[in-house]
Amino acid sequence: MSLRGAAELALTVVCAASCAAPNPSGSIDADTLPLATMSIAPQSMQTYGSLPFEPPVVPKWAIGQPLYQGFFGASLYDHVAVNGSSSGTIDGDEGDLDQLPVLGGGAQWKLAGDRMSLGLEGMFSFSGRADAEAFAFGGGGAVVVIDVDLLLYDFYGGPFVSIDIGDRVRIYGAAGPVMQFADWDQTIDDVYQDGDGFGTGVYTRAGIEFLLPSGTYIGFGARWSDTTVDLSNGLGDLEMEGVQIVFTVTRAE
Repeated sequence: MSLRGAAELALTVVCAASCAAPNPSGSIDADTLPLATMSIAPQSMQTYGSLPFEPPVVPKWAIGQPLYQGFFGASLYDHVAVNGSSSGTIDGDEGDLDQLPVLGGGAQWKLAGDRMSLGLEGMFSFSGRADAEAFAFGGGGAVVVIDVDLLLYDFYGGPFVSIDIGDRVRIYGAAGPVMQFADWDQTIDDVYQDGDGFGTGVYTRAGIEFLLPSGTYIGFGARWSDTTVDLSNGLGDLEMEGVQIVFTVTRAE
């Protein structure tokens, strides 16, 4: 055998021995693998089927932490009236004053609890309507159409309870007093009158919200309130009772 043939035979034996030798640890030495076959998946990344999936952020609501909420919707009043006015009893239910757009917000401060949270909330809302119609009922059954501009500012708050349903849904309820400021302008037979004032009342509200992957809650809520405001300039007492239906956006600080 020539020298070249002997060298080729020795190289073949060495390669065969190394490939057949058992790996006592049962593991694969990464240094012997091509670089293209190695990949490391991020520890924080999960997979959904064959696609990467980033799990949503589930916020932890700590005691003392505020949860901020904004909302918009409509007020749907069952009763809108002004009593004691020199123009007679004014009924807004038959006109446009029973439906008002509303915009507002506030915060809930958690004081105790875990999945069932207890605390206090403070909220405000603004609603109003221009060129609305109402009807004044005078003596003898006379009915007069009134043009009304109305602005309402509500400040309200009280204790609340919030319950987590799983990791994606929360429901809440609250109740307490309301302080309301009303600005009322009316025109009857080209005679203009205006009045404003503060009043008080009560409210109760509830809602349901769903957690987005960003950590923000979105949902729906309803508030019932009953208030009375003593208007200036002898216009009488404005009484309003009904429900607000709103879309909510809520997020922790």
